[in-house]
Amino acid sequence: MHFWRFTWLLAALITLAASLALAAAPPDAPATRPAQSGAALAPPTEDAAAATIPVPEVARRADEVAKLIRELDAFLVPGPMVEAIKKQLPESTARVTVLTDDTVAQLDEEPSAATLDGLTEQWRTTRAVLSGHVNVLGQRATAIEDALQQLTRLREVWTRARADARASRAPAQVIGRIDSVLAAGATAASQMQAQRAATLVLQDAVAREVAGCEIMIDRIASFRRGTAGHLFERSGVPIWRTESLAAALTNLPGRVGDATAADAMQLRYFTQARGSRAAVLGVLFVALALVTYAARRRTREWTAAGETPAAAAAVFERPMSAALMLTIAASALLFLPAAPRAVVGVVQLLALAPALRLMRVSVPARYVPALHVLGALFFVDVLRNLGSVVPLLEQLIFLLEMLAGVSVLAWWLSTHPPAGNRALALRALLLVFTVALATAAAGYTSVGLILGAGVVGSGYLALMSYASVWVADGLVAVGLRLSPLAKLVMARRHRALVERRLLALFHLIAIGGWVMLTLRYFGLGAPAIDLARAAVSAEFRRGTLSISVGDVLVFALTLGGTFVVAKLLRFVLEEEVYPRLAAGRGFPYAVSGLLHYVLVFTGFLLALATLGVDLTKITILAGAFGVGIGFGLQNVVNNIVSGLILLFERRIDVGDAVQIGDVAGRVEHMGVRACTVRTWEGAEVIVPNASLTSEKVTNWTLSDRRRRVDVSVGVAYGTAPQKVAEILLGVARAHKQVLLEPAPTVLLRAFGESALQFEIRVWTDQCETWLRTQSELTMAVHDALRDARIAMPFPQREVWLRSS
Repeated sequence: MHFWRFTWLLAALITLAASLALAAAPPDAPATRPAQSGAALAPPTEDAAAATIPVPEVARRADEVAKLIRELDAFLVPGPMVEAIKKQLPESTARVTVLTDDTVAQLDEEPSAATLDGLTEQWRTTRAVLSGHVNVLGQRATAIEDALQQLTRLREVWTRARADARASRAPAQVIGRIDSVLAAGATAASQMQAQRAATLVLQDAVAREVAGCEIMIDRIASFRRGTAGHLFERSGVPIWRTESLAAALTNLPGRVGDATAADAMQLRYFTQARGSRAAVLGVLFVALALVTYAARRRTREWTAAGETPAAAAAVFERPMSAALMLTIAASALLFLPAAPRAVVGVVQLLALAPALRLMRVSVPARYVPALHVLGALFFVDVLRNLGSVVPLLEQLIFLLEMLAGVSVLAWWLSTHPPAGNRALALRALLLVFTVALATAAAGYTSVGLILGAGVVGSGYLALMSYASVWVADGLVAVGLRLSPLAKLVMARRHRALVERRLLALFHLIAIGGWVMLTLRYFGLGAPAIDLARAAVSAEFRRGTLSISVGDVLVFALTLGGTFVVAKLLRFVLEEEVYPRLAAGRGFPYAVSGLLHYVLVFTGFLLALATLGVDLTKITILAGAFGVGIGFGLQNVVNNIVSGLILLFERRIDVGDAVQIGDVAGRVEHMGVRACTVRTWEGAEVIVPNASLTSEKVTNWTLSDRRRRVDVSVGVAYGTAPQKVAEILLGVARAHKQVLLEPAPTVLLRAFGESALQFEIRVWTDQCETWLRTQSELTMAVHDALRDARIAMPFPQREVWLRSS
């Protein structure tokens, strides 16, 4: 009953969804106007379409118009989104101005590729926010325009009604009521026009800021293209040119002061715009700190009990560092992409300390000094990035950074000579730092930054990624051992599997982020994105058919994601839902199979939709080729339909012991076309589903798993049958696989030619091992009869020889 109720409910839902889909988008459906949040216009009344209004209907229609005008008055009040846009416009304008000045100043100083990527990201984020504001204001202006047209139609109708009323010599009160309606409509129209003008002016102001963003994005792109061929040109001051260096050092304090003031102004605007998110991060840090302290207490308890997840036990010995790492990771998602350079630098410095503290727990003690050196190198590199707006300051800090790196590496290789691949990697790193130091000292700062800063920045990102993944893995390990996750069956049975899969997912995300950001450090971020976009946009055209690489990728991802979701859903149902339900035999497999097919079919349709395929045409083609396909694949269709019949009838289930013709074994898998039976000899036989529905099938486990086992034995004539029966019953009852209910029985079947023929009949609930049970019973009967000195005669013949 549960299964059929579920089937009818699912069918009803599918039918309802199909009906709604067909009703939602008919071929000639008119375009609908997007609703304005906070208020909605009433639908046009009959007044808008009527040619005139009869005099007896004036009073009722006038009340309807009054109600409509009240609704329009409510609509005139700007919603919270419009008010927020109006309030934020001066701040947005000021921020765009400051960001423009900062971008122009940095472009004049020939910034690095990473700096250009950061500027581009800030401008794109700002443009996205302002474009959203333009869309909101455009929707409101369109709604006001529709309302004005409705009022215009009402004025025409009521003006005609006034003329008709005068012509019919209607009472003065009726004419006055019509005049009041016209006056109210005129007032509402005047207010609507004022609101439309204000909305359009506000939209134009925001659109100007969007245009400014576009201009700066194009300017950065033009600068990037212009400097692509000038990488090996000198962009800094050679350190041996003392006069030029001294002149540049003289102007350095003033330029540093100007850059600091610009950064402080950007920081102030950013704080004003994103202050609420900073408060959210503060609350998140406090909550995560409480969680990590509680996790440390639990891991110590598990350690004392001898059950300790290694990752969690190590990472939560630094609870504040773990909480800070997770908070910084969340901040990267909330506002770092649109944050100014100063905010990004401060966050990078804050993340360095907890990451190093966490790494000290995981690395051997002999590597702790090297870890401290790396931390110092990363710290100097972050300072260099903060000072990148002043090229001379960036060059000097970079020279100091590379000089320290070369010195430390040379000392380490001389005092701790490594071996193997580690030695090769350290020598290659020393070579890169040496080349970067030489090129930066010669004034080719861009080349030096790509080599040295790219390697250091990539190492910094690897450190942050490793620490974040380690903390996330520790949280997963603790969470799976605590309520409510610990109460889940799949968390108890497959905890190690879940941890491995989630850790692999974390590693995949971390590696992807590390690759993208490392490309930005080496100045390849924008070219890589452009190359990826070009590859995805590549199209294959053949006649009217046009398929792009992006469409194919989306199709594959959609289809693959559907299979993953279907598999995950089946896993959750089998581990968590079915054990808690008192479902009938075969119900879990039937529901899982049905959901699997529905999800895969739905995913296939969605994947086709991503390719831009018209599903109505597919339906027509399917109907046209259905007959031909039916004749050509009738056996396949027969097997598929038979599989559905088996799924719904539930006469055969996975794990059943069956006999199909000369094939006997256990059902291992039931597919849409055939099932797999593993014979008792170990072979896997593919049996079409049609054979299961059209031929005779013996299912030894349809109702239960009991099977009768028979053992025949013969004893010599002259033996007391009662004594033999007692011995045989004792042997049967003593076997551990023999059920006591139904009780074993012993039958004297026949008087044989050489012996009395007895038969033992017993029942076992292990139908898969009935042959073993029969063999063990036979050997036990032999031993019992031998001990009782009862002979088991062999066939005897008397031969008479007759002489001629």
